[in-house]
Amino acid sequence: MKLQLSLFQDMVTRPKHAFTEIAEKNISSWPAFILIMLSMQLFYALYFNNVDMAWLVDYTVNTSLGQATPAEKEQLSQQLTEETIRLSASIGSVLMLVFYGLITSVYLNVITKLDEQNTDGFKDWFGFYWWVQIPAVLQLALSSLVILVADTSQTPLMDLQVTSLNQILALSPTDKFYNFAASFDLFSIWSIVLLFYGLSVRTQLKTSTIANICIIPFIFMLVFSLVFG
Repeated sequence: MKLQLSLFQDMVTRPKHAFTEIAEKNISSWPAFILIMLSMQLFYALYFNNVDMAWLVDYTVNTSLGQATPAEKEQLSQQLTEETIRLSASIGSVLMLVFYGLITSVYLNVITKLDEQNTDGFKDWFGFYWWVQIPAVLQLALSSLVILVADTSQTPLMDLQVTSLNQILALSPTDKFYNFAASFDLFSIWSIVLLFYGLSVRTQLKTSTIANICIIPFIFMLVFSLVFG
């Protein structure tokens, strides 16, 4: 336990050292996975305990069906119960994060073949992914603090990410880049930095190559927002 706590601290102060420790001692990623999932569930429990659920149902309907007829909105609002919203948020976010982990692991498993000496497989990169996602714990903690100090019970989930790019751009949910701008924040940048240091430890690739590997997912997110936003 002491070692894991030291690793979490090193992810902030000495990320390269932390990844060296993980690689040399073959430390399991389960502590990181459990901490992230526990933080996520505690955050959603706090949010749904404080939010005005009637307002949240109306907000969800209006943002999901902005151009729909009143009849269509009424039909969705009847189907969209408080329990449905709770489950879709708490369970859906977990499934989405795991999905991103699988995609990222496939990507890293393929791209790191550029280093002929690297023997890491899909399972290794899937474990590695959870260490890179450690900043999400502090992101959720900050968002929880915002909930506690907010003077309103009608705050959308996306607005709780106070360090997001959308705090500067002020895009509306109908804008193509809203989802990207609302989800990309300082903690996302921190994860990219951790990815860079982690790859520099686990591979013998050049610094420029590692930087490109880290930037490609960022570009993909932008393109995805443009096409499907």
